[in-house]
Amino acid sequence: MIAGVFLFTLVLTSVGRAEPTSDFEPANFNVTNELVASGVDVDTIDRLNRLARRDGPGPCAAAVSSYRTLEENKVGTYSHGRLVRNFTIKWLNSDPMLQCTALSTIYGSKSVCSQDEAGYNDFKSAYWSSIQSEVVPQCIFKPSVAKDVSVLVLLSRLSHCPFAFKSGGHAAFAGASSIQGGITVSFENFKNVTVSRDKKTVRIQPGNSWADVYRALEPYEITVTGGRVARVGTGGLALGGGISYFSSIYGWACDNVISYEVITASGRIVHATPTAFPRLFWALRGGGNNFGIVTSFTFEAIPFPQNQMWGGTKTYLEPSFDQVVDGFVGVVANSTSDPCAGVWVAWIQQGSLKLAAAELWYTKPNGSGAAIFGDFMAMTPIADSTQNRNLSEYADAQQKTNPYGLREVYWCVTTKADARIARIARDIYYQERPAVAHLSGARPVLILQGITEGHMKHMEKNGGNAVGLDYRNGPLYIIQLACWWNSAADDAAIYAFVQKFMDRITAEATTLGVQNDYIYMNYGSRFQNVIAGYGAANVAKLHQIANEFDPKRVFQVLQPGHFKLDRAPTPPLGATHH
Repeated sequence: MIAGVFLFTLVLTSVGRAEPTSDFEPANFNVTNELVASGVDVDTIDRLNRLARRDGPGPCAAAVSSYRTLEENKVGTYSHGRLVRNFTIKWLNSDPMLQCTALSTIYGSKSVCSQDEAGYNDFKSAYWSSIQSEVVPQCIFKPSVAKDVSVLVLLSRLSHCPFAFKSGGHAAFAGASSIQGGITVSFENFKNVTVSRDKKTVRIQPGNSWADVYRALEPYEITVTGGRVARVGTGGLALGGGISYFSSIYGWACDNVISYEVITASGRIVHATPTAFPRLFWALRGGGNNFGIVTSFTFEAIPFPQNQMWGGTKTYLEPSFDQVVDGFVGVVANSTSDPCAGVWVAWIQQGSLKLAAAELWYTKPNGSGAAIFGDFMAMTPIADSTQNRNLSEYADAQQKTNPYGLREVYWCVTTKADARIARIARDIYYQERPAVAHLSGARPVLILQGITEGHMKHMEKNGGNAVGLDYRNGPLYIIQLACWWNSAADDAAIYAFVQKFMDRITAEATTLGVQNDYIYMNYGSRFQNVIAGYGAANVAKLHQIANEFDPKRVFQVLQPGHFKLDRAPTPPLGATHH
């Protein structure tokens, strides 16, 4: 009887593919037996006991079946996400309450929040983007320890109910960290920040924001290569790469993780390090949520005397725009001479006033005197917030420019570092911006930042990472368009505006010979296939590792949100899914 359920899962997740083999998860793997071994006696849980003993698909099979139908190109054309809404309705018509009820039985009612409870709407409204807040999970599960997460994964395999995990909830698009009609798992009880006795490592759980982490580390006068915005979650940023103020010195967040506690598709809890499960370790460094659920990250600590750095925004008017580009280009190009320094530039418009907001930082106090900032110091800004400050205070300041409760989109491309493309991107932004200026609350911002040689040199640490960048090819620019707006009625217009902008940038970059396929996951849009930009060899290796640790494709099918190994979260506008 159990074999019938397992056979359904096998058939479901291997349509059109060769039978996967894995030493990590044997072919005779039995979900029910694993649950029993974890202390969950399915015989004592109403309705779950019948599921474990009957042939045929589980109660949430409609969810997975419809998703497989989508994945195997048995549907037509996408139109701004409408098709996604069509197939997720099938999840609501299945019986995900079975798993919600089972979780409540096992862990108590306080660990599960149902749709009719007061905390349910509070949880949904806490997402950064209101687009994410519109997703309606069947219930919210709040595990307390890694073993609880393991049981959740196993129960989802048994019932075929889809799930998603929320760390900080700072992604822009629907389904990135919540699931329509399924089980959204909140990491709010995973808040530990533990410093080793020698203060050389820090163990961080994914329920923390980066501001939480920085404040916890201040008494020790150490820090880590974390995010730059206070309420961004630790989990998503680190799995997607993670650019830090310290990245030119130490590399990205993922390059400074030395151990992951991860729940695999079989429910097994492992610690992936450069020497234990090194292939899984490599895949987690930039590979997103495709290989397991990380319940803690152990980072190398960075000495941070007095917790002080220098940074802030210098805002310039249009007559200084070319000098701003020169300053940006110079800092990125010369970063190896002073890796403490960093910059991004945001091009904005307020009414008819065009502005360049240059964010300058230095990872030590009193950075204004650094020679690398000479171009910026030679100009007169109309506003200047640069000062010495704690890292937590700086993160709080950045949070003020990322308000909650609005519709959001991120979209980015990468180019080789070249002053010409920086100027072209700026000019195209101001040419295209009027197309959405009349929309309620629309505020598009063009952001240029560098991936320096220092960033990329450190990507070779501990066996490297998955993103496929090489410092020997020179520094790169991330060209990102971010926009918020008020009304769902304007979604199509906003997406069309951003896509047109990106298409123009890509065409110009190609003409100049500076185009690059890499897409930074944490700034990617719902229409971009991020993993495909990691290079053919790395993509093939990621698929091999997934086949090894997740041969039944649990994290591709039952956790369908965010950037998957072979697709964008939503196929490109107007495209047919293949």
